[in-house]
Amino acid sequence: MKPLSLGVFFLLVPALVPALDPLSASLLMGGAAITWQLFSPHSWLKCRLLECCNVKDTLNFSVVKMDLEQKVFGQHLAVQLVLRALNANIYSKRPKKPLVMSFHGWTGTGKTFLSSIIAENLYQPGAPRRSFVHHFNTLLHFPHASRVHLYKEHLQNWIRGNVSACPRSLFIFSEMDQMPHGLIDSITPFLGYHEEIDGVYYGKAIFIFLNNAGGDKITEIALDYWRRPKKREDIPGKELQQLLSEEIFRNTNSGFFQSQLIQRNLIDYFIPFLPLEYKHVKECVREELRAQGHPEDEDLITEIASAMTDYPSEEGIYSSKGCKTVASRRGRGAAMPGAAGLLLPLLLLLPGLAALEPLSVGLAIGVASALTGYLSHPNFYCNYVECCPRAGHRLNATALREQLDERLFGQHLAKEVVLRAVTGFSHNPSPKKPLTLSLHGWAGTGKNFLSQLLARHVHPAGLRSKFVHLFLATLHFPHPQQLQLYQEQLQSWIRGNVSACPHSVFIFDEMDKMHQGLIDAIKPFLDYYEQVDGVSYRKAIFIFLSNAGGDLINKAALDFWTSGKRREEIQLKDLEPVLSVGVFNNKNSGLWHSSLIDRNLIDYFVPFLPLEHKHVKMCVRAEMKARGHAVDEKVVEAVADEMTYFPKEAKIYSDKGCKTVQAKLDIHEDIAKSSASSVIFSAPALLSKEKTEVVPEGGFKRHRVHRTARLRCHLPEEYEDGFPLGAKCNNLLSAQN
Repeated sequence: MKPLSLGVFFLLVPALVPALDPLSASLLMGGAAITWQLFSPHSWLKCRLLECCNVKDTLNFSVVKMDLEQKVFGQHLAVQLVLRALNANIYSKRPKKPLVMSFHGWTGTGKTFLSSIIAENLYQPGAPRRSFVHHFNTLLHFPHASRVHLYKEHLQNWIRGNVSACPRSLFIFSEMDQMPHGLIDSITPFLGYHEEIDGVYYGKAIFIFLNNAGGDKITEIALDYWRRPKKREDIPGKELQQLLSEEIFRNTNSGFFQSQLIQRNLIDYFIPFLPLEYKHVKECVREELRAQGHPEDEDLITEIASAMTDYPSEEGIYSSKGCKTVASRRGRGAAMPGAAGLLLPLLLLLPGLAALEPLSVGLAIGVASALTGYLSHPNFYCNYVECCPRAGHRLNATALREQLDERLFGQHLAKEVVLRAVTGFSHNPSPKKPLTLSLHGWAGTGKNFLSQLLARHVHPAGLRSKFVHLFLATLHFPHPQQLQLYQEQLQSWIRGNVSACPHSVFIFDEMDKMHQGLIDAIKPFLDYYEQVDGVSYRKAIFIFLSNAGGDLINKAALDFWTSGKRREEIQLKDLEPVLSVGVFNNKNSGLWHSSLIDRNLIDYFVPFLPLEHKHVKMCVRAEMKARGHAVDEKVVEAVADEMTYFPKEAKIYSDKGCKTVQAKLDIHEDIAKSSASSVIFSAPALLSKEKTEVVPEGGFKRHRVHRTARLRCHLPEEYEDGFPLGAKCNNLLSAQN
């Protein structure tokens, strides 16, 4: 305490205490001590309960060293350089400049993970790290090149204000290779050798830049050492740092292109992250199994590591994804007030409580307590209002499997992959990223059905749930000239809804009609971040539906058929690599050159195979059962035969899948009913009437009018239930009737 404050304390307390009884005096003294601690800067109580800047440099260097050496695999250079940098900066009483490090390497090599270890050790879990650790993501915080001048001002103000509040602030900049040119130069003054700038000392701050730029150069050098052969541990760090600085300075995609930070030598360390080998990926898998409490299955570890070691394609030395998708690959194997909070208001509402005799008071308190306990039980509240699933909620995998087996036909790959991915994700108490699935295949193969079924198993209301959000490219993002507005609205919508419910589900349909670059706006939410601006997205689910890649899937299926192999022999490894590359290079995919693919943020590319004649018949039978009708095999055969098939010579696969089964079944049922009642309406007449949208008296049932109204509203048939525009279409239907 400062001497003046201490004097005031000792003058006031003795003057007040004699006038109080012993109990009141004790309470007064205790309250005064606690209040004093809370208002005193950097007091132990304030740091425990509220926020406290780590100005005393309590970093335990031996713990940091142990964390880095045990948890960061295959990065001896990065670990050595980071430890050297931290040691020099942390233990200097007054560093001459901030510590500035730039991490470079392929995705999944540990750049983000290592920076998070530094943050966790610099600010212990008892202190709210978000107040002193500032994470900037280019796609989220600096998305528009036209606003660079505005971003520069905001960035300078943010850094100045936060370093003023806490000298040992940590600033992490990710996606540096996508940062607009010149933006990062705005912080040059803060990184230089200045005693103070406008009264603020920046020497204790730490700045970390995360880059994929330079990754190819690092991999080239590592591969050269492997082929000589030499050990990767022999790669010289000093020479590699020099090569990196020159490479990214000339690289127009680095964010440091012609940057003053490099010209003025303000970046202390260019830290290379080497590509990971098979043995390193195995360590990642083993660590992930330990973290999730699973036994170390060596067969599973070997299988996953082998599948991920894919570069170069001929030799398969390194993992092109690093360890980034290990967690998802392993998957293949508003609160109610507390009782105390409700009890007090209930008691206060009882008039004349003080006038009651002890027995009545006891009964009143007992009844209030029982009622409060009943009302505060989550199940009571959630029986009447939809609630976000509580922590620990698990998806019923058995029920999901049964429904997939009963209603999704001919899609053994989609069933297997989605079931494993969703089950593993649901049972993981602390996933490292949101679950992201991209479903690909021709129309009518089951993509919409599976996404809706999955949504219903997470939120029973399905598409009607306020926690399930459906976006259609042609409806919600129709105008390419408004791309910037759509990006901002999409980010805002996702941020707001995940804040309200961490288990939110987002479905993006018609991805092949999505404007290029739009979907990259949500990249920060899909990455391996603990939080983004105070919000954790790790328990959300994102599903993309696309017809793009359907031709590649069909070709692979036809090749298997031509070679005499069963379609059930097709494995995910036969299609996923081809599909991801094909979609990435397809300008009509919505994911053309997308950072979601480039950064390996889509956990699974799920292929939907083309449906054969037997699968279409299964769809017809399932639809008849769903309508409560007996299955008539003649009708089943007739409907399946009316579908068109390809190739023209063999006619193996339905070119519309099962998409028009409902409509064709409607026609056959109407014909049967018309014949039975001797109504003179032929099938062609019915079709022509529906096309002109004329409803003859007594000619159609109500569901026929409803289907016509749906066409007028431009509602896809698969979204009839729970579609966002359902209210408008109901009005149209009422007007017609």
